[in-house]
Amino acid sequence: MEQIIKAEKILVRAPNWVGDVVMATPAFRCIRENFADSHITLLIKKNLRGIVDGSFWFDEVIELEPGRRRSTKDFLCLIYKLRQERFDLGFLFPNSFSSALMVWLSGVSRRIGYRRDARSLLLTDGIERLSENGKFLPTYMGDYYLKQCTQLGCKIGSKKLELFISGECEDSANELLEKYNIDKKPFILISPGSSYGSAKLWTAEGFARTADLLKESVDCNIVLTSGPGETELADEIEGLSEKGLINLSRASISLDVFKAIVKRCMLLITLDSGPRHFAVALNRPVVVLMGSNDPRYAESEYEIGKVIREDVDCSPCQLKTCPTDHRCMTRISPEKVVETCIDVLNPKKEHNQTSILN
Repeated sequence: MEQIIKAEKILVRAPNWVGDVVMATPAFRCIRENFADSHITLLIKKNLRGIVDGSFWFDEVIELEPGRRRSTKDFLCLIYKLRQERFDLGFLFPNSFSSALMVWLSGVSRRIGYRRDARSLLLTDGIERLSENGKFLPTYMGDYYLKQCTQLGCKIGSKKLELFISGECEDSANELLEKYNIDKKPFILISPGSSYGSAKLWTAEGFARTADLLKESVDCNIVLTSGPGETELADEIEGLSEKGLINLSRASISLDVFKAIVKRCMLLITLDSGPRHFAVALNRPVVVLMGSNDPRYAESEYEIGKVIREDVDCSPCQLKTCPTDHRCMTRISPEKVVETCIDVLNPKKEHNQTSILN
């Protein structure tokens, strides 16, 4: 393995998805620990900035407008800015050709990333992805990102996901919980959305029924949150719930404040999506409903909780939209979810399942 190299200025191009940014935090930390004296700049999508706020890993953060909003002028201005910095080393966490092209055009001397999407010629240090029977081998994304570090000879201190919460965000979260009377008792947080695609989604009826059964079984508040474009789903769940829940979907919660809310919850119920990894990083119990995705991409030894998956012949398919009947998710029953939640909350206690299953 190659020894650690010298680099005065380092550019880190962050992943493009919420959960992937969180799973990249061990790699972010590893870069800082191995390049303690370097000036490290993070290039990250503007809407994801809140995830890394509060960390000490970066000397500078440059926000990147999403591609659909980025004009040619903005792109050229960014390239010019990056070229002026004269970076010695660049870590490319996205797999896309466009991300590699941007770093190449920016004049970064040494560019490390995976050989994918026809971009090998744009990399100085290309990594081959592990394969199995001629196909990519599903790999935990935290290890996938750390591979770029170890490829350069970096030593890994820890693989634990890590998020930071400022006092200001704690205060904002506390004000929100007080405003909606959530602070009166412990609360279970439900995050029902996924920006990846509809194949990951469960039913609104399922979430509503789960909330009602939990209200009967646990003395707590049930709190519903949603991401951009998911307000209608949250409203539908609220309308279907007979016992009532607290819907925060219209509270415009930023990702940095969302970290503080996850930290305060007694349990998170979610899909295989970004909030799941918030819970792992913040040491909160989580119950994950998973269907279309291969579990190996997100399995973490640090996760406290359980993953619910139905054994169907077409899963995992990795598709964004189900071409058939979505059985991998619709076969998950609210009763099973509630039973799993109670097991996670009370791992050493016997509980009466009869009232739940009936």
